[in-house]
Amino acid sequence: MYPRVKTQSHIQLFCIIFIIRLVNAISIQTFFQADEFYQCLEPAHNFVYGYGYLTWEWDAKLRSSIHPLIYSLGYWVAQENELLIWIVPKLINCAIATITEYQLFRFVQVYSQDSRLARTTLMLSLLNPFNWYVLTRSFSNNLETCLTICTLRYWPWKGKTGGYNWYLSLGFGFLSCIIRPTNVLLWAPLGIMLLKRQLFNLRWIVYSVLEVFVLFSISVALDHYFYQEFTIPIYNFLHFNVVKNLSMFYGVAPWHFYIFQAIPLMMMLYLPLMLYGLRKDILQFSCLVYLVGFSLIQHKEFRFIMPLQPIMLYYAARGYQKLRRAKRLVPIVVLLNFAIALFFSNVNEKGAIDIMNFMNTHKQSSFGFLTPCHSTPWQSNLHNPDLQAWFLTCEPPLHLNNPSLGELHSYRDQSDVFYDDPQSFIKDNLGSTLAYPEYLVVFSPLKTVIEQELSDYILYKRYFNSYFHWDSRRRGDLMIYKRVGDQGQKVALT
Repeated sequence: MYPRVKTQSHIQLFCIIFIIRLVNAISIQTFFQADEFYQCLEPAHNFVYGYGYLTWEWDAKLRSSIHPLIYSLGYWVAQENELLIWIVPKLINCAIATITEYQLFRFVQVYSQDSRLARTTLMLSLLNPFNWYVLTRSFSNNLETCLTICTLRYWPWKGKTGGYNWYLSLGFGFLSCIIRPTNVLLWAPLGIMLLKRQLFNLRWIVYSVLEVFVLFSISVALDHYFYQEFTIPIYNFLHFNVVKNLSMFYGVAPWHFYIFQAIPLMMMLYLPLMLYGLRKDILQFSCLVYLVGFSLIQHKEFRFIMPLQPIMLYYAARGYQKLRRAKRLVPIVVLLNFAIALFFSNVNEKGAIDIMNFMNTHKQSSFGFLTPCHSTPWQSNLHNPDLQAWFLTCEPPLHLNNPSLGELHSYRDQSDVFYDDPQSFIKDNLGSTLAYPEYLVVFSPLKTVIEQELSDYILYKRYFNSYFHWDSRRRGDLMIYKRVGDQGQKVALT
């Protein structure tokens, strides 16, 4: 009787998490980073419907097909139902987030042998504003995080590797490395420690190697199905990032970026608790190796260390339990976290989504985006096979091998050329290489340029986008200009 009650309680917990994350996924109304759309939803949409914007990474076959294929299945179910096309990806995001947090709860139960600590960790995760902002978006980092915490939940912490749990852990861990090869940094210390404790067992080695081989073969088959040719994305990924060393093209950050910027942003009000809850163990050492490895890579982004987020929340929960008076601060922390989450998920960078809604009500019109590349979603939000629209691109210098910083800085993509001299770009390209659209979209810093250079365009709509932005070119409002021509009349600003 007891096991059934226990199973029911776990099902109830899973359902509660799912409902919370479903509200989270549906309520998000802001844009965060382009990869949410262009590294998942766009290729998935293109795969099912035959149209969608494919960035250069997909032409170069750098990405595993596993992540977009999950969403492709959702689009296949949705068919041409516009409501389902909008909601199915959110349901998938919600499912991935739910599995992540449920398995976080189970991992802490197993690792600490403390159910109270597991509940505290789950509570902190659900109330974390960064999780509310990021966890239900369609980033591959979120799937990587889900696979990571599943691996940790089934990891043989007591050194017993012969059971069912070991093969589950190995499978999840290997898949996380297929999705993101850099995830091997987390598993290397744990794997070495496990091998040191493990007595030689030929059967265990053979079964483990066989499992990896089978999973890799399935991955290759899926990639062949997705790309319609034989390719190994993990090799292409390493060739681009290591041999050609072109990841720097998308920005270089200082070595301390993750320590002084990413972790404080991800933890926010939990940072003191996390620092107080740290303990010297193999898990902390693995996180340190992961951080050092990523700190040595010149191109850095917050979400690259997303797989560490559940572990950091576990340490924050330990810190919370060690502070006897911490409960007095709970109402304040909850309110502050709610305010932060609401601001980033529903206010800052909302204009990028509002523009898509406007385009969906003007399906027969043409649009041009004089903005930094990938500043808005695309066909995954529009689902318009007759779309007449263009935006500026930012292809990397694929012809270079292991370029210096000087060579990268001297290379100018289309977006760079435009922002170097907007006036000349408009004169040289608009109406020739780029068709005159009915509606032209720009960020507010370009207001003066547009009104000086394009007298036949008048301001039609203005959407608030951001109070602040890391990219100065994207700050302020998003503005829609409508072409009226010589015979046109000015349209009232709405």
